Amino acid sequence: MAKESLEINLAGIRLSKNSSTPLYSQVYEQLRTMILNKRLRPGDRLPASRNLAKDLKVSRVIISQGYEQLMIEGYLIGKTGSGTFVADILPDHLLNAAKIDSTAENNHAPAPIPGEIISSPGHYKTEVMPFQIGTPSLDFFPYKNWFNVGNKVLKGLKGFHLGYDDALGYWPLRKAIASYLRLSRAVKCEAEQVIVVTGSQQGLNLIVKCLLKKGDRVWMEDPGYPGARISFQNAEANICPVPIEKDGLNIAYAMKQFTDAKLAYITPSQQFPLGYTLSQAKRLQLLEWAGRKKMWILEDDYDSEFRYESSPLPSLQGLDDAGRVIYSGTFSKVLFPGLRLAYIVLPSVDMVDAFKKAKENTDRQSPVMDQLILSRFMEEGYFLRHIRKMRLLYAERQNILIKLMNENLENYFRLNISPSGMHLVCWPSASIDIKKFREEVKKQKLAIFFINDYTIQNQSDAIALGFTAFSKYKIKTGIEKLVKAVQQSL
Repeated sequence: MAKESLEINLAGIRLSKNSSTPLYSQVYEQLRTMILNKRLRPGDRLPASRNLAKDLKVSRVIISQGYEQLMIEGYLIGKTGSGTFVADILPDHLLNAAKIDSTAENNHAPAPIPGEIISSPGHYKTEVMPFQIGTPSLDFFPYKNWFNVGNKVLKGLKGFHLGYDDALGYWPLRKAIASYLRLSRAVKCEAEQVIVVTGSQQGLNLIVKCLLKKGDRVWMEDPGYPGARISFQNAEANICPVPIEKDGLNIAYAMKQFTDAKLAYITPSQQFPLGYTLSQAKRLQLLEWAGRKKMWILEDDYDSEFRYESSPLPSLQGLDDAGRVIYSGTFSKVLFPGLRLAYIVLPSVDMVDAFKKAKENTDRQSPVMDQLILSRFMEEGYFLRHIRKMRLLYAERQNILIKLMNENLENYFRLNISPSGMHLVCWPSASIDIKKFREEVKKQKLAIFFINDYTIQNQSDAIALGFTAFSKYKIKTGIEKLVKAVQQSL
């Protein structure tokens, strides 16, 4: 029997105009908590935005923005002519903060991927914990613009949009990506070279599948991105850890130790996780070696948009004249992780057919509806506008974190301040017992990224603190917890 659609009286919502949290975010957070606590159940009908705004004595726009955010994340659904309802199936992939597994100090199995959401039955977190890395600010996402673009797409939907599309991606989106990369990242490419993938991990897997054989040697940054290491391990490649210097990958070491490598995985604009930039001299050295040795270079440009002291650095791919660089980027960091869209750029259209076949055999195609919305979002200028806005916001939040670290923990951490990126690398003093510190971090419910968990041979006691997802208030409360963890670890 269908549930009767009775509008619920939402008693208990309290909004504070003195809070640093925007009013629409307060509406969003309190409604989401009600849903997770099962005060609001699947199928429950929420008050009309006009009625709730009147009850709470706020603008209707504020309520609408809160509702729209919950709709985008899948907590609510709108039914034309009927109202707004709690979704029957709730999204569990956005409810849990990533947890760092710090138990295996001496084995080098990959730790959870940074930014990965880890779920367990019956266990929910309503917000990302400080100082989770690689997480964009969702409180300043342009929900209204995304929602309006989505409405336009749905209104203009045609029958052919509902069928199978090109496995390489929706053509207008590939054109938009190519145009953006040429202008903003100095990538040499046309739309024909762009492949839209379902997340950066799928892009990695496709590259590995098409270019590597069992036993092939791969240069891997150490420490480095664990998602890449997982892909190489699954392909049974021979991973060759290469240490990181202050000007990036130690290329001289790699050339001497692993001369016959088939691929080099590198994050040149913002080395993950240490934050160093590959120097121009090393870029040219690497490209010359790759051209001479016929070695592939996989350039992972995961968050290069966020550079705070100057324009983003040009890509390594833009310097490549030998056609050896495969370029990879993602929308998870610049927009939101739940979008699950990323892209790779092949150095030659001659390689496209092999990648298309691999993509077809993997999942046939990435979701068309998401591509339609993203394509139009980029075409109408919202994408670049959002990046510019986030660049300013993240610079401010980075400065807040640096200031609070210096004020409260100057004697215990040396900061590696980078003019870019989404996290701050901190080197603890010898007075901190790292083992105790790990335990205290768990007790304080902080999502601290321990770089030692992402190394193969080159051990490091440094930690990384994400700042992009957190308001000044949340950074401050996170620092207070971090101070307690340090004090208990001395």
